[in-house]
Amino acid sequence: MTDSHAPIIVKLGTSVLTNGTRHIARRRMLEIVRQVAHLHDQGRAIALVSSGAIAAGREALAFPDLDPSMPRKQMLAAVGQGRLIQIYSELFGIFGIIVGQVLLTRSDLNNPVGRANARNTLNTLFAYRVVPIINENDTVATEEIQVGDNDNLSALVADLVNASLLILLTDQRGLFEADPRTHPDAALIPYVAQIDESVWARAGGTSSGLGTGGMITKLQAAQFATQRGTPTVIADGRLPDVIVRAAQGESVGTTFAAAR
Repeated sequence: MTDSHAPIIVKLGTSVLTNGTRHIARRRMLEIVRQVAHLHDQGRAIALVSSGAIAAGREALAFPDLDPSMPRKQMLAAVGQGRLIQIYSELFGIFGIIVGQVLLTRSDLNNPVGRANARNTLNTLFAYRVVPIINENDTVATEEIQVGDNDNLSALVADLVNASLLILLTDQRGLFEADPRTHPDAALIPYVAQIDESVWARAGGTSSGLGTGGMITKLQAAQFATQRGTPTVIADGRLPDVIVRAAQGESVGTTFAAAR
């Protein structure tokens, strides 16, 4: 079981929030919110690092046919971010929980003043029993100040608040011995003591960041977080009670041990 006084950071991928469709899956989001509310009622501090703003923007605009340029992505994020936080606010409201929106960029987290401000804001939200909903500030982030993905953003946030656990929820069960899409019989790896080159190879890349696919950024996030003392879990967001079970120390998905 994780330290009950330190925050838990839960990262939600777009595939989790849409349940594999083009639409924001409110029923799936409600199930996630229910789990967070359960831990919140036990006194746990939890923050969500949530993707889905661009997907919500596409949905709001009836799925326009746009080229993938940065301004158009930022436009979709601008439309979708407000809708996404509204959905979270309504769903958490069912359980009597207030949420707060926190938008960050790499520059916020790379300079001492920005880090201190972000840390103080998050810790104050925790103190007042507010659940932070964190995302990259896509509407203003340029290539130079982007974190680039919410996996790595969640690891940066976990380090910022000295989290007891980082949970990366995706549409995969965890890290496998080989790519399960091409090797259906590949076995799930339940525990990784250290992320070395053999682990990177199983994800289809190397520690230098080469390779493609969502598992690469999750390994990058897991490596950063574990090196700074936060154990990390990669698991399927559709697994029943996955957040609660991970917080209780149950083996779900792949657990990466903290380095210290």
